Formats: sequence, C-alpha cells, structure tokens
Amino acid sequence: MFFSQTVPSVRYAAIALALIHRSYLDRDSSARVKDCSLDNTPLLYYNRAIQLLLNQEIGDNTETTAITLLVCYLFTCFDQLAGNYVQAMKHLRGGVELSRKIDNAILNNNNTYDDAGPSGTRTLIGQVARQIRRLDMQAVTFLVDWTPATIQEEALIPQLSPSNCAFRSFDQAADHLYILVGRVMGLHNMDSQICPTSKISASPSSPKDIILRQLETWSSLFENMLQQGSSYETYSETYPIISLLRLQHTIAWTLLSSYGPGREMEYDNFLSQFQQCVALAGDVAAAHEQYSGSLKPTFTPEVGIVPVLYVIGAKCRHPVVRREVLSLLRRQPIREAVWDSISAARVVERIIEIEEGGFGEGEMSQSMEQIAVWQRIETLSWMHVVSAARLDVKYTFCMREGVHTESLMI
Repeated sequence: MFFSQTVPSVRYAAIALALIHRSYLDRDSSARVKDCSLDNTPLLYYNRAIQLLLNQEIGDNTETTAITLLVCYLFTCFDQLAGNYVQAMKHLRGGVELSRKIDNAILNNNNTYDDAGPSGTRTLIGQVARQIRRLDMQAVTFLVDWTPATIQEEALIPQLSPSNCAFRSFDQAADHLYILVGRVMGLHNMDSQICPTSKISASPSSPKDIILRQLETWSSLFENMLQQGSSYETYSETYPIISLLRLQHTIAWTLLSSYGPGREMEYDNFLSQFQQCVALAGDVAAAHEQYSGSLKPTFTPEVGIVPVLYVIGAKCRHPVVRREVLSLLRRQPIREAVWDSISAARVVERIIEIEEGGFGEGEMSQSMEQIAVWQRIETLSWMHVVSAARLDVKYTFCMREGVHTESLMI
C-alpha cells in the first residue's frame, strides 16, 4: 500500500490490476471465459505503468529493485486475468531473473539488499521475490518446456531430512512441497516430450524413486507439525490450507507412482487416492465459497485445485469420480494463474465423450475396466483463444499412432 501511494509506476499498475479484476468479477455468466479487457481503461493504466517504470532512474539500489519486482508481479497477475498468457510468462521470467540476482548477491555476501534502504523496502523485496519464486515453481503445471530457476540452482533448495522432525510453519511446508511438485512435473513433462510411450525408470536410484522418498519424508514432517501444534486444529481458517497441501502432495505422489508397464491402465490402481483428492478439493472449494460468501468468480496467481481436478478428470476413468470433478469445476468460476475451471471442465467433458463414446448416446461407462487401453487419451494439451472463447486441443491415444486436433467452443 505504501508503494501504491508513493510510487507512480506501482500506483498505475495496481489500478490497472484492480480495474481488470473488477471486470472479471462483474462479468455475467454468459461471458465468464471471454476477454475481460473489452474496456480499454485497464490497458491505459497498464501502459502508463510501463512507461513510468522504464523512465525510473537506473541503478542497483534497494528501492529500485523493490519497485521493479512489485510491478513485475502486478503485471503477471494483470495479463493472467486478461488472458494474455504469453505476456504474463514474459513478466514472470523477468521477475525470476531479478530474484536470481538477489539470491546470488545474498549467497556471495553482497550486502546490497541487506543493509541499503529502509527495512520496509528490504522486507518487501523478500516477500515479492519469494512469491515470484513460488509462481516460477508452479509454472511447470501448465508449461511443458518450463524449468524453474530454483530447481536449476541446487544451492538454493532446502533439503528435506526426517531428522528435522517437523516443519516450522505452513509456509515452510508449502515451499518444500512446491519444489517437489516441480520435480514431479519436470519428470512427467520430460518423459512426454521424449517419447509418449516411454516410462520413467523405477530403480532404487532413479529420479522417480528418490522423489517418492522425498514425498514420503514431506508427509511425515507435515503430519508431525500438525500433531505438535494442536492449536492448528482449533482454527477453522487453517483447514483449507491443510487440505490444499495434502491435496497437492497426494496428486503429485499419485502422478509419479502411476508410471508402469500398464501405461494408462495403471491409473486404475489409484482410485482411492483420486477419491481422496476429490474430497480434499471439495473441502477447499467449500472454504472458498464460505469465505467469499457467494459463487462469484475468484482469481489467484497461484496454483490450487483446478490443475488437480483436471488431472483426476483426465486420468481417473471411474464414471462417478469424473462427474464429481466436473461438478466441482463447474460450481464456481475459478482462475488460478492460467488455469481456468470452466475451460478445464470443457476439456474433461470432451475426454469423457471420447473415451466413453462407445457406450451409446447419453450413456456412461459402468466401470473403469470398460474403457479399453486403446480408447484412452494418453497426452493432451490445449490453447485458450480468449477472444474467440475457443479451446484448440491436441491429443493422442494410448497405443495408437497420430495426433488429433479439434476446437471446442466454451
């Protein structure tokens, strides 16, 4: 708030974000996923913020760093809401690079960001840089070719050890979990890029096995933290945090554990985990609804329940579980970074139509086993054409050659 009042570039960026967020919240249901920037006013403030940022004094001082990081973060949020996902990722990359310079300066005992400037400015740098690193780590959930900077720089990654007994806070637990989720998605994305039919090795020293052990360690430290801090159980506001972290841990473990010779059929062995995830996602969604007091659209630049629900809808072939996923995705318009619940629901609906298409019009499969391996979609990606309210989809079938493309109207 201080920078918004005292620094013109931050003020204009904040106003631009506020205006486009208001537009997003006020859209009627028929235009939920259409371009929310039809009014040029937010863009005018956005462009003015860019001009002011470019015209600021060049230097390595603490305040300049704080302003640049903060505006970069606000721009990332703005372009996510506007559906300008490529531009949003450019802003995020810029913020990541600046955060890396800060980290390197700290590692090299450079006191530029420790001693210069007021303590409030240094605190802001730490908070925004940490948030940008989180977004960097989470970007692997929607960008196949994204490699988080934190994963590249092992020196900055805190190591998990059972000897630590328990996490000190939810923030610490979340930071560790985001790194592990990033590693899981990195392996998954790399495997899909190299060959859709290849599978990650399961030898004791393989990356898969190492990460699975780290996920088990994370779970032990997290549950120990909850047991040691009995006060966590008495505050209702912590329930959604606990549920969300458990949800993201469970889906990461399931996604990694499901690699095996049965390919898409392997997912059928993890029905109980998928059901657990749907229940946890339902808890988080209910908490969102209770907090906001309505089913109006919500937005966060962080990743929450939408990608998890999409993975379940795409990979869990149990007919009831899939319909529960659709119900949650359709219940309230949620945008998490570039993930949009309405778009994800439309894609899951199409996957169901394709995989269950042989059961007659209006009918659904009675069990997972009824969907043969060659009927199952193995890889799928889509691009959201915001201006046309359209999804351009590409997908492949398991054990079948060829890439299929089609467009879905939202």
